[in-house]
Amino acid sequence: MSRSATSSTRRFLGWDTVVGGATLQTLHTALFFASFGVYVVAWNEDLGWSRTATSTGFAIATIVGGALSILIGRLLDRVGVRRVVAAGLAGFILALLSLSFATTIVHFYLAMAAWGLAIAMSGFLSITTAVVPWFAARRSTAIALMTLGVSIGGLFVPLIADAVLAWGWRTTLRAEALLLAVLLVPIIILMRKPPEAYGQEPDGPGATRAKVAGDSPAGESLTLAAALRTPAFWLLAVGHASALVLVNAVNVHLVPLLVEGGSFDLARAARVVTVMTLVTGVGQLVGGPIGDRFDKRKLATIAMWTHATAFALLALEANLWTGFAFAALHGFAWGVRGPLMTSLRADYFGAKYFASIMGVTMTILMAGQLAGPIVAGFLADLTGSYQPAFFTLAVFGAVASFAFWFARPPTVRSGAEMEASTQASG
Repeated sequence: MSRSATSSTRRFLGWDTVVGGATLQTLHTALFFASFGVYVVAWNEDLGWSRTATSTGFAIATIVGGALSILIGRLLDRVGVRRVVAAGLAGFILALLSLSFATTIVHFYLAMAAWGLAIAMSGFLSITTAVVPWFAARRSTAIALMTLGVSIGGLFVPLIADAVLAWGWRTTLRAEALLLAVLLVPIIILMRKPPEAYGQEPDGPGATRAKVAGDSPAGESLTLAAALRTPAFWLLAVGHASALVLVNAVNVHLVPLLVEGGSFDLARAARVVTVMTLVTGVGQLVGGPIGDRFDKRKLATIAMWTHATAFALLALEANLWTGFAFAALHGFAWGVRGPLMTSLRADYFGAKYFASIMGVTMTILMAGQLAGPIVAGFLADLTGSYQPAFFTLAVFGAVASFAFWFARPPTVRSGAEMEASTQASG
């Protein structure tokens, strides 16, 4: 039987990669990203490490991951996703084990640096690089389902907290490492190679891609060098980094703002975060299909304005009504916008060099990841209130929305046009 005949009767393998990516996102979020605050409390009580010291460790991981994203992107292009993810998961296991034995702050920083590298290799960059080639017509939907793992992972944080209370933080970290070791091989199997390796096509047999507003007229993959010369690359990077300023500021400062406002105790503030996580998941489920039918650029712009509205609302007064309204607006905008930004890059620049292009982008995004919590914290300390900080973030989000609005598809000249231009100039 021919390869084409075999591929036509074989099930479509693209959804395997989505499942594998969602599983990775769930594990990364549950085992460390979302549960980091639980460990901060444990480290403070057991080892006396300050909030500043543990926050510095998280910043080190962020910087290491962001700084090496360019190299990881190139590595993904050269050796493929499976090998990079396998190395990243192995590094994640070692980082968790190392952290479980930490007794000094230097040891903690070294373990966090290793964790940052491991997450960069097995995280969002690698996962999206695996998913993007498998989908065209349903790309936003696929990415939305993949990123749903972040919302699912956040729901496991109470279990991590219970484990830390029952077993201690060192044993919990070692149990997490064991879980990753058990799941490593199944996850690697799910992270499929590009569809042509299996004789398949994006979206499956007989799929057709309806052209929607925002598609690149070139219809081809741009190299990293070509992408860097387009305004669209830089506008998307600025818009994405700006969105992370808002998201990371919320991750660090939402609970303190709610508690300091006087209408929330710690338990009720935590419920606001839970609601925001659930609504984010709903936004992802809704945003994916919408992004496959309508102009993603305009949808991302609207989402940024929704973020800005949520921040302004909470800055006016942090009460029960505004707290949960913020969770709904910010969470939904976050869920809808997240998959669109990645899908837009694939639409604009193609899938062939996506890893390298996204690797450079991730390095730029590091600035937004670091700036959000720092700026919000600085303004709160300076003024004695979170109100000016959240008003400033609201204005920033509204202004940053124009980065998406003006991020038009790049215009790439055809080979014949370039040759004619060269002959004319000669």
